[in-house]
Amino acid sequence: MRTWTMLACGMGLASTLSVAGVFDITATIHGKSSSISLDSADDSINILETPSIRTFFAGYQGTEVVSAEINFRGVPIKMAYPTANSTKLVLEVPSINLNQSFIGATRDESEKMMGDFIKKNPQFLEAFLKTSVKLSPVDPVAGNPNSLMSRAVTQDSQAMWLGSGARSGGSGSSNTFGLGVVYGHFVSDAVGAAKSMSSDGFTLPLTYSRQFDEANHELLVNIPLGYTTVDGSTAYDASLSAVYRYPVQPNWVVAVSGGARITGSKDLAGGGWMASLGLSSNYTWQGEGWSLSLGNMVGYYKVMRVKYDNTTISPDVANTVFRNGLLFSWDTPWALLDTPLTIEAFVIDTRYTGTELFSNYQDEIGITFGTKRSLSAREADLRAGFSYITGEHLNGFKANFGAWF
Repeated sequence: MRTWTMLACGMGLASTLSVAGVFDITATIHGKSSSISLDSADDSINILETPSIRTFFAGYQGTEVVSAEINFRGVPIKMAYPTANSTKLVLEVPSINLNQSFIGATRDESEKMMGDFIKKNPQFLEAFLKTSVKLSPVDPVAGNPNSLMSRAVTQDSQAMWLGSGARSGGSGSSNTFGLGVVYGHFVSDAVGAAKSMSSDGFTLPLTYSRQFDEANHELLVNIPLGYTTVDGSTAYDASLSAVYRYPVQPNWVVAVSGGARITGSKDLAGGGWMASLGLSSNYTWQGEGWSLSLGNMVGYYKVMRVKYDNTTISPDVANTVFRNGLLFSWDTPWALLDTPLTIEAFVIDTRYTGTELFSNYQDEIGITFGTKRSLSAREADLRAGFSYITGEHLNGFKANFGAWF
């Protein structure tokens, strides 16, 4: 069964038992049931191995009728030895219409056969990954605000606001660097087989900006690093993307973006890499001490093919994302670092089309405080903010702080 690690697209799986986690298991033997929650995918899938069953039923001899129902972070899985003194192992994943039996000389051999079957059947892995982004509220690839796809959309959509005057350049070319931290906490609804789950995500945005002579003409290179925790399970992600902004008019800026991202989780048994391409627009109405920006973005995000141990997996997960919003900026009477202190308020609507996800839309409302970089400023630009997010089957908030030097 150890080859279930393929679900992590090459990331090995952890094996530490826990009394709380995202994998809920109910094992039944002799008509008696016992339940436990784990934070390791490997432990949950290997639950019918003799040492694991004996953590539930100390007298298990390895020949009894035994079954396990696994809530695999929202995806139901059933495994059983349905006949006493038999080595027939049955695996069921109803969401992908899988019902497969394995009969070895021993039960250990049956479990190895199941592992080999999974390892050599990319169709199973592809189907499982696709159903996971639909049914799981904590899939690391897509379907929730702390997933790789959602973070990519947020990163690419920064170009929606950059034409609002917060960083407009325009007095000769210059190079700047940005860093910050973003924290997001989200709670999902109990939907289908998934219980309510919470996740905490941390992103460290690292950005390089090349500002050209013309105002709002800029190239940005982003290298954000991410970390997510879900009831003791962890996931990691990293990205490399670029945004090129060009001013069509003094108050209208368009931008193209593209990037590659990767995520993996030993605990959650999920992972993959993603390519993206986006187009965004920012139109700003400027007043005396205020501005109103209309931001629009459309982007395409696709989970790409990966090869592991001579098995090629091509997940059919791809989404066209529409993100639209308004941002109002007001110059306060106060100053920080010899630049005006501004308050910004914004609303954003995000819609995912294509592959069905656990959460296909979210709305965000927020506020930020910080300095406003003037045309000739070279001092640090600081900004902090908070936003509330609600959407299909979830709600939560984000807090962020960033600086440009």
